[in-house]
Order: sequence, then structure tokens, then C-alpha cells
Amino acid sequence: MKTLFKFLLACFVLISCQNGRKDAISYNPPKIEGVSVTDTIFGKFVNDPFRNIESTQDSSVLNWYRDQTKYAQSFLNKINNRDSLIENSYEIDNRSSYNIRSHILSEQNQRFYLKKNVEESYYKLYTNTTDWDNETLLYDPRVFKSSSGNDYNINYIRPSWDDNYIVVSLSHSGKEVSEMIIINTKSKEQLPVILDNAWPSAFFGVKWLPDNSGFTYLYFPHPNSEDPDFRRNNQAVLYNLGQDSNHLNFIFGNKTHPQFNISSSEHPCPDIDSQHEKYMVSYISGVDTYWDAYYAKIEDIQNGNLIWKPFYNKGQKIKTNKGLVVGNTYYYLTSKNSSNYELACINMDSLNFDSPSILFPAKDDEVIQSYKVNKNAIYVTTTKYGIEANLYKIINGKIEKLTTPKKSGRITLSSKSAYQDDIWVSLRGWVSSNDRYEYDYKTNNFKEDNLSSKVEYPEFKNLIAEEVLVKSHDGEEIPLSIIYNKNIKLDGSNTTFFYGYGFYGDGITPFFSPLFLEFIKEGGIIAIPHVRGGDEKGEEWRKGGFKTTKPNSWKDLISCVEYMISKKYTSREKTAIYSSSAGGILVGRAMTERPELFAAVVSEVGVLNPIRMETQPGGGGSNIKEFGTMKDSTEAMALIEMDPYLHIKDSIDYPAVYLTVGMNDPRVVPWESGKFAARLQNATELKKPVLLYADFNAGHEGNQTSDKTIYEEWGNVFSFVFWQTGHPDYQLTDEIEKN
Repeated sequence: MKTLFKFLLACFVLISCQNGRKDAISYNPPKIEGVSVTDTIFGKFVNDPFRNIESTQDSSVLNWYRDQTKYAQSFLNKINNRDSLIENSYEIDNRSSYNIRSHILSEQNQRFYLKKNVEESYYKLYTNTTDWDNETLLYDPRVFKSSSGNDYNINYIRPSWDDNYIVVSLSHSGKEVSEMIIINTKSKEQLPVILDNAWPSAFFGVKWLPDNSGFTYLYFPHPNSEDPDFRRNNQAVLYNLGQDSNHLNFIFGNKTHPQFNISSSEHPCPDIDSQHEKYMVSYISGVDTYWDAYYAKIEDIQNGNLIWKPFYNKGQKIKTNKGLVVGNTYYYLTSKNSSNYELACINMDSLNFDSPSILFPAKDDEVIQSYKVNKNAIYVTTTKYGIEANLYKIINGKIEKLTTPKKSGRITLSSKSAYQDDIWVSLRGWVSSNDRYEYDYKTNNFKEDNLSSKVEYPEFKNLIAEEVLVKSHDGEEIPLSIIYNKNIKLDGSNTTFFYGYGFYGDGITPFFSPLFLEFIKEGGIIAIPHVRGGDEKGEEWRKGGFKTTKPNSWKDLISCVEYMISKKYTSREKTAIYSSSAGGILVGRAMTERPELFAAVVSEVGVLNPIRMETQPGGGGSNIKEFGTMKDSTEAMALIEMDPYLHIKDSIDYPAVYLTVGMNDPRVVPWESGKFAARLQNATELKKPVLLYADFNAGHEGNQTSDKTIYEEWGNVFSFVFWQTGHPDYQLTDEIEKN
């Protein structure tokens, strides 16, 4: 295969075009011979010309991925100003002398957080007091199994309620199934135990018992992403401090409680909300909006008499894990009696979900995003169309809308506990950096309280955000966020980067990213189409782009692109569409339905062959609840319709395409993008590049070896987009060498 790659690399030539047009490159990517399989799906013949690429353990397939990556790098590395874009983005985004994340403030006023100084490439674990005068390094992740040669990173932390211990989760090479250690915060010593097969950065993480004697977490008996049972039959376990890690205490799941008919693909996740509670709730989590839940008394967990009882079911339309136990009251979000969410509560003794107390009624044009219960007030955040955020306070049943220090598109709340008064409010927007305030409910004042020094970005002073509604193919109004330099000319000459998603009821709320704003400073426009499938307008918005209605998602994207072109923000030659993960369907189907509308398409770790999802390790897991199942005739036809790979046709002039995969990805198998790339590369004589970049040290969240890799990854994306949309400063620096 190496010989083949050298031969193909030698085939790169610059062909002189007639009539004075600029030179065009002849694209000859590495080849792989396909093995075609035709399936009969409910009477419909479906051809799969590259089924063999699914064999990712085959050396010839792996070598093809490596050759594809070299081929992609041979172009990316030659895009003029790519390195400058990476360096500038990194410098701007790291202008502060240090960065802090995963900040936790305990009831004892002790801080725990991950911190990276500007000269460092990864985060370390620190603790400090509330006055920031006593910082102590608790753990450097690079000492963990240092002889293994792997660069471990911390992806999750959780201190005990009394601050004496902290659980630290570590992983490497982009893997998400992690190993957990326990640090004594006073001595800074690691306890002599390693808990493996955990995934605490998701699935509710670690929940300490009120007496700090141990904690619960979700255990993955099949952690290998190549195992057919990967992510199946997961069990909730209890670990007691000092216990042998080889002897697990299973406390909930389909193995221990078969009477509850918990699916093997669902995840039983216990939740303990504070050290003051007597109940814990175990949510049966998946990708759908409404879950089943069970509850038990915490005091029974240690006496061997733990009894789980049904709490509520999906039919009661209670949203995921947004519930909170405070004393004898359970707070939750529900859409049972409205088209939107409302905040309700019930008494734990009666469990009368049919007649709850409504604390915050549903609004027609605002969707509840989050809430916090404090000692003397309840705080609720909402968004309008996912882009305009509001903050409310509830005291003694009276709802008051608060005037925040600045307008924002996203509000995040944090607090120590539901039993104290402290509340912190973080505000941010598309062009407004994150500012954190401590709110005093007595005086109604906001006091600025940022975790790091405030940073100014004068280079972005001319950037503005505009919010419009765009009519889609069926007349539905789609929110569209447009971020651009106010001095641009509306002459169709601006490179526009459409960043969309639309899955799992996850909307794209405003975020401040100097990395993205650097793209605008270089002459681009960022457009966020809030397509159906997200939650920008509530649960009905999600259902509008779900299974059989999924075509609405990519048709919404197409309508937003057409709007931007009609208003002369951009033109067909200047448009690029982007998404990741499940969003591969969004951009893949938009491209295959309207190939002439886009100059470039970028899919990172994308779902591009969803009809094969149930053949993957874990049988597709709970994702079949989002996409559908091939075992149902109606849903199978919907899956075929949303499958980008199946809609590639021969002899079509498709846009330029850039695909990335993490070869350690536990969520989306790399062969979905691999098959898509091979099919495109062989569908026609390539007039535009189809690049496949496979990172063998990355997972679903990218390569985490160094904090700088994210800037390199986005530098590749943005420079590729600029190259393919004709930005004069981002063309190839010289000819591809022939030898």
C-alpha cells in the first residue's frame, strides 16, 4: 500500500485550463477495492459498494486510512496561512495567564478545579480557598501510569461532601471509557485503588453517599469499543472507600433487577443531589427526552436492604435527569400538560405526578433551559428560539424577571447547594465573552466574580450578531444566527460557514469562541441555523426533525443557505456547511440533495451510514430511539432516506469534502466516514478534493494529547473552507511535488 500511495502522490499534476482560468488540481486519492453487498430491506434493494471498509481490523483497510490521512495532510499542510491561523487562534484564546474549568465550590467554601497555565499544554487538578490565597496542586495527570507511554488527561472530578477525598477520572488517546483514582485532599496521596471500566464524564458521573463512605457510578462490563456488547448491560455500582476494586457491589441494573425490564442498551444512573438527602433517584438514561426512573432510601444502601421502587415513567413526560430532590420535595421539568416545558414539584410521600404544583408555567415563546433551587429562592433560565436568554427568580410563588448586567444569549447557573443562598450567574453571547456574577437576592444586585482575569478582545470590536427567522420548505420559521463584521459588503463575496446540528433535542445556544471569531476576522461569516431536531422551540421542535420527519432538518439548513444567498451575504461559491457526530446526516443529506448549493462540506466524526448503526458494537445502543430501527418497516425507510452514503450518485459534481474520524471513537465508528469518502472518491472524476483525515490517537472528542490540538483541528477546517471558497490568502503555497 505504501508503494501505491507513492505512485498516486506522483500523479498529482497541475493542469493548465483554457481561456485564462487559474490552474486546477487533478485529485487522485488512495484507492481501495470495494466489496459490494446488496441487502433486501422490506422489499427494497439497497446496494453497499464498500462493505469491506467496515472491517477496521483488516490491515489493508487500516493502511488505507493511513494513506488517506497522508493524502489529506499533503494538501492541508500546503494551504497558505494555515499555520498563522492556528497560532493566532491559540494566542487569542489563551490571552489570559491561565484557564480554569470544571470548577466546584463546596459547602465548606473549598474550591476544586482544573487549571492550565498559559505555558502548559494540559490541565492539572488544584484546590483553593474562596479567597484564592491558598492554591495547592493536588494531582498532575501525567504521573498516572507514566511508564505506559500514554499521555493521560483528567476528564472529570468529584470531591466528597466533606472535601476529604476527590475522585479523579483519567483517559488517554481520546478514549472516554476511563480509569478512576481517589486522592486524599489533605495528604495529596493517591489511595491504592484504580477503578476501571467507568465513563464518569457522561452518565451522571460519581455520586458520593451523604456520609462520604463511598460513591456510586455506572460500570461498563464491556469497555472495548470493538466488543459486540460494548455499552450494553451496564450496571450501577457502589464503591466503599477501602474496598477491593475487584469486588464490585452491583446495586441497580437489568442484571440485579430484571423485574423492571430495563433494556440492555439503557443506562441505570443513580443520582444523589446533596449530602442532606435521604432519597436517591436512578434514571434509566438514553437518548430520548423522557425517561423512566426509580427511587430508594439512601440509608438502605449500606445495610444490604436497598429496595428500588418505581418513581415515574416515560408516559408522564418528565424531562431526562433534570429532576432534583430537596428534602421531601422533588422538582422536575415536564411537558405533560403543555407543548413546552414547565417547572413543577411533588411531595416524595405522595408521588402525585398527576397533580403537581406548577412553579413556573410554560411560555409560548421561551423554553426553560435550567433551574436552581436555593434556600430562599428558585432561579429559572429560559431562551427564546435558543438565542435570547432570560433569568427569573421565584420567591413564595411570585415570579420575577431579573434584569441582568448585560444581555446574553446563554445563561448558566451554579451554586454550592440547595440548602444555601449563594447563586452565580454566567452570561455569554456570540460576540460577548463569558462574565460571571454573584447575585444577592436580598439587594437584587449582581457582583462580578470571574474565575480568571478579565480579558479584552479589541480585534473583535466590529463584530455583531444578527438574529432572523427564515421560512423553510413547509413555511416553518427557522431561527438563524448570523455573526459577522459590521463593515462587510452584502455583495455575495463573503465566505460563510454554516454550523448546524439538530439531534437529540440539543440546540446550539450562543457561545463565545475567539477561535470562531478569528475566522470572521479573516473575512468569514458564521451562520448558525437552528434546524428542527434540536430544542430551540421545545419538544415539538425536536419531534419536527426526528426519525420520519428528519428530512426537515436538512431542508431547514438548505433554506437558511438560500436565504443568505438571496440577501447577498454570500453566494454558492462561498458557502460551507459543517456539523459533527449525528450532524453528519444533516450536512451529508443537504449535500447529496443540493450538491450545487455548496462549495465545501465538513463532517467531523460523522454519522454518514446510519442504516448500518445496529450492526455496530453495542447494536446501536439507545441511538435507535433517535434514528429508528431497521427492524421496523416505517423506520427502516426513514433511515434509508436519511442515509448520506446511500444517496451518493455517480457522475455528480459534488462540493469539496473534508471528513475526520477518531480511530478510538466509542460513539461513532470510523468506517461510516471511511465508506462515505471511498464512495465519493469513486463516484466521478474528482474536480474538487475529498479528504479523509483519520487520527489514530483521537476519539469522539478529538485528540487530547495537547491543549493545542483543538486549534490545529479547527485550523484544518477553517483553512480548508477558505481554500475551497476562494479566499486569496488561503490557497496552496506551491505545486504538489510530482516525485
